[in-house]
Formats: sequence, C-alpha cells, structure tokens
Amino acid sequence: MRHVVYGTAGHIDHGKTALVEALTGIDCDRLPEERRRGITIDLGFAHLEDGDFQLHFVDVPGHERLVHTMIAGAAGIDLALLVVAADEGIMPQTREHLDVIRLMGVRGGAVAVTKIDLVDEELLELVVEEIRELLADTTFADTPVVAVSARTGAGIEDLRRVLIEQASLARPRLAEDRPFREPVDRVFSLTGAGTVITGTSLWGRLETGQNVTVYPGELKARVRRLHVHGTQRQQVEAGERVAVNLAGIDRNDLRRGDQVLSPGPWKTTRLATVRLELLASAVHPIDEDEEVEVHALAARVAARIERLSDRPLKPGLTTVAQIALAEPMLLFPGDRLVLRRPAPVNTFAGGVVIDAHLGRVRRRDAGILGELPPIQRSAWPQLLGAWIDRAGLAAATADDLAARLGVLPAAIEAPLGRVLEGGLVRVLATQPARFASDRHLAALATRARGELDKRLAGQEVSSGIPSRDFAAAVLPRPAEALADVYLEELRQRGVLELSGGRVVPAGATVHMTAEGEELVRKVERHYRDAGLEPPSPAEVAAVLEARPATVEGICRFLVERGRLVRLEGKYLIHSAVLDEVKRTVLDWDVGTFSVGEFKERHGLTRKLAIPLLEWLDSERVTLRQGSERKILRRKA
Repeated sequence: MRHVVYGTAGHIDHGKTALVEALTGIDCDRLPEERRRGITIDLGFAHLEDGDFQLHFVDVPGHERLVHTMIAGAAGIDLALLVVAADEGIMPQTREHLDVIRLMGVRGGAVAVTKIDLVDEELLELVVEEIRELLADTTFADTPVVAVSARTGAGIEDLRRVLIEQASLARPRLAEDRPFREPVDRVFSLTGAGTVITGTSLWGRLETGQNVTVYPGELKARVRRLHVHGTQRQQVEAGERVAVNLAGIDRNDLRRGDQVLSPGPWKTTRLATVRLELLASAVHPIDEDEEVEVHALAARVAARIERLSDRPLKPGLTTVAQIALAEPMLLFPGDRLVLRRPAPVNTFAGGVVIDAHLGRVRRRDAGILGELPPIQRSAWPQLLGAWIDRAGLAAATADDLAARLGVLPAAIEAPLGRVLEGGLVRVLATQPARFASDRHLAALATRARGELDKRLAGQEVSSGIPSRDFAAAVLPRPAEALADVYLEELRQRGVLELSGGRVVPAGATVHMTAEGEELVRKVERHYRDAGLEPPSPAEVAAVLEARPATVEGICRFLVERGRLVRLEGKYLIHSAVLDEVKRTVLDWDVGTFSVGEFKERHGLTRKLAIPLLEWLDSERVTLRQGSERKILRRKA
C-alpha cells in the first residue's frame, strides 16, 4: 500500500478540522479544551483509504501563537492541504503557513476553499482569484483549488478525488539503504502498555522486538508494539503515521522533537551548515550573531547565526550559513529547517542542511561555504571525496561517511568506489579500513623529510629519532592514534626506515656522516683499549677533541648495537672485554668465589666489581649464594 501524509495549513477558524472530519469521518480535536473552545490547540491525526492508497492527515492549529506546533506537525508531511475560508479569504496565518510548508520542502498538494455555503458565487470567485495570485510565484502555482463545504458536504468527494490524484504524484519515501527514523510529535503513557510516541516515519523499516535509540539523549529502548491509526502491526515503513510502544524508557525522559532511529553511529551536532533562504517578506536583512529560533522536524531550539558566506543577507536571497544551536540536534544532509525570530515572533527564513559536521569556519574563510559540494545522490562521489579530504590525516571510515549522510554503509559502496577509482584517495591498512586523501599523504611525506633533516642536522652519528616522538611532531593530534600506520606509509614512500623503535633516513639503519663513521671507530677503539677501566663519554670526548653531546650519542648508538654494554646505568664497557671476563671466570678452576677473590683476579675496585658480578649473574655465568658466587659451567 502507498502511504502519503497530508498536513493541513491555514488561518485559525477556517475549518481545517471540520474539513478533515468530512473527508475521513474522524474528529481530530481529541482534547476536552479543543472541543469546548471549538479551536485546535494540539496536533490531530486522521486517515482514509482508497484503493492502494492510505492518506494520513496531520491537522495543525491555526492560531498565530501555535505556529511552533503547526511546524512540528508539518515535519515529515509529503503534501499540503491549504485551507482558506471563503468568507474571510487570505489571512496572516494563511501566508505564514504557506511560507512554512514551502520552506520545509513541500512541493504540492491541494487548496480547499471552505465554508462556501456562507458566500455567494461572486465572492467565491474573488477568493479563488486571490488564492491564485498568492500562489502564482511559488511551487504551488499549479495546485488544484477545490471549493467545499464541510457542513453541507458540497465538493467533498471532488476534493477527496483530487487528494488521491495528487498523492499518486508524490515521491515515495526512502525505505531502502536508510535506518528507521521517526521524529516524535507526541509522547504519552497508556495503562498496561507504558511509553508511547507518535510521528511520521521518514526512512527505513521497523519491526516489533527491534532495538532503537532516541536522540539527542541517545537513550536505548526496545519496540514492544507498533500501531498505525489504531491497527497493530508487526512492521512499519517510511511514510506512515506510526505509534511506537517503547520498553525500557520512561515517558518523562522523552519530549516532542526527539527522534527514534535504528541503532547506528549517528551523531548529534551543535553547528549546522545550511543553504539559507531569507523570505522576500522579511522586514530586514539578516547578519551574523543574530539570535533566532530553529525548527527542525518536530524540534525547536534557540540558535545564533554563526557565519554567512555573504553578509548581510537581503530579503529574497539565499546563501550558505552556519547556525550555532543552543542544544544538540540530530541532523542529516537534506533536512529542512524553519527559522523564526523570537521577538517579534515571525517566520522569516528557512534552509536545507548541507552538512551537520563540517566544523566552524573562520570569518576570513567564509567564502569556502559557497563552494561546498551538492548533496544530491548523483553528487555523492564528489561529496564523499570532499569529506575524506576535510578529514585530513584523521582519515574516515565507511561507517563515518555513511553516518554523516544518514544512510546504511551499503548505500555508499558504489559512490565510494568511484572516489577510489579517481586515484586521489588512498585506503589505509587499518581495521576497519580508513580513507585518506593522497594530497595529505604527500604533504606528510614532505613534512617528515623536513623533520628528519631538522632533527639530525649537525649530528655526525645518530641511532635515529624515537618513532613516537617523531610521529607526534609530524602528525596532527587527531591522527596520532594512527601513528604506526603512517610511519609504515612513509617507509613505503621511501622517506624513512624504522629500526628498533626509532626513525632513521631511508636506506639506512643509522644516521651517520663520513666524519661520524670515523669518530664511531675511534670511540669504540678507545673503550676496547680501556678494558676494565672504562672512561666516561665526557672523558673520551676530551681525549678525541669532539663534542661531548656527539660522543654521548655515539655511545648510545654503540649500546643499541650491542658493541658497548652499560652497567648500573653508568659504566660503559666494550662487549669484547666482557666476553673476556666471562671466559676467564668459566676457566677458573674453582667452584665458588668471593667478591674479594674476583676483585684480586681482575684487578678491580669494589665499585666496578659489583656491577660486573651482577652482569655475570644476569648472563647465567654465575649464581649468587650468600656472599659468594657459584660458577655455572656449561656442559661440554
């Protein structure tokens, strides 16, 4: 069955509720106060079926003080039923409601001229002409106009037929490749059932027993039951008026404006980038820092105009803007916004979301807002490429990109494939795979070469730079978690080598100049000749007339290469000397020996004897037993 949602629009007391009842047999005024006062205060709902169509009606209040409720009711409607009373004609809320439904992207529907039983033919013709003039320069210019009377029934069947005809032209809702999504326009509790929310399902499908998440609070719940106009269902889909009975969540934790979605990596925002339209009827231009009220689906929050690509924006013009929200909202590209001024209250602008996660643009860069790629599905490769590029070295996963679009990952496989075919984006060896722009990788390679040159400048020899320190120097903070991936990428690009947790120039295991090679040989020879009377690096530097820092670096390099051994963190002894000590101990014709005997045999001071003995213990040459050492001879 095809589901199409109509939203009523029009001035107070123009007969919207009576007209819906005449069409469907359902009285939308459910509140006692509404019936007592004879006006609509909150949203009402009705439906009718005709062949393969089920039309859902959202009846909205017409009072100027309840426009915010009207906008909530218009969230998710497909078509509008604009209602104008024949005895009054066009009124203030007629115009404002028409602005609202147009700004929300509604492109068609029907106009009902009501209460024709109260006027003569001549006056009716004048009202119809007035309506045609009002709609002439809008997307509703060709909308059918039907004269009716809810009291006598005149024209009702004609209007019902027109509504079905217009519904057949409406674009079907998106069920495939989308999560289930429903903005909440009512919340209540039922005895024996618990928490219930209602709304128009915008995307996807939902079944009983499934888990859902309610935003912006990211509250978890389970679907206990589903109803569409009082009929229990096992599954619902996009385009229906759905009541969802939720388990595991309290009614007081929910409010109008929340959104129910299938679980996923969806993220709220406090900054929306939108294509903004200032109505021609707006009384003055809009500029940055102006306070506004933003209506998105059924939610409304205070906000501020953060940035305009063109400023100030004059009435009747459009631009790209960033709007800072006082509270987090869940928005996706293509969502419609309506802007109202808090005082005096009026609808003055609207927009369509381009990006909910762009990040704040500086005033001097505001011009780039006008260069953002389009959001139509045909332009998704361009859009995904732009988002990957903007992510920089933090890179983006397929889930990141899909979540930002508001689609399931399968929906972006084809456009992402076209991005990769272009050769400007690389797939990083991460789990899950991440995508990074090749231009950022090239810039990283240039930066890494510069950092190597800077760090190693003036050093005759170096075992390299600790890889973590190097990565922190060349990577932005958001990309530091991918340090190992990028270091390997730089190695494959021939920028560097990775050796023992350190970074060295490409094609080498150590950084060393010709002068450095000679100095390394001299330092090593000095320690080899020093035997068990090891000098400090500073003493070696003085003898060789070299810089102490350079000799200290060479000693570290020789330790890392195993040619020097550092005992107790301070004594440097050549490995060949230690091998000789090991050999003499193993050849000693005693089973055990004391510290004094060891000192006398090797001509040592106690200060060096103890570190040597501890080294022999660590090498499993000796075993300490009280004040003596036992020699652990190897089997022949």
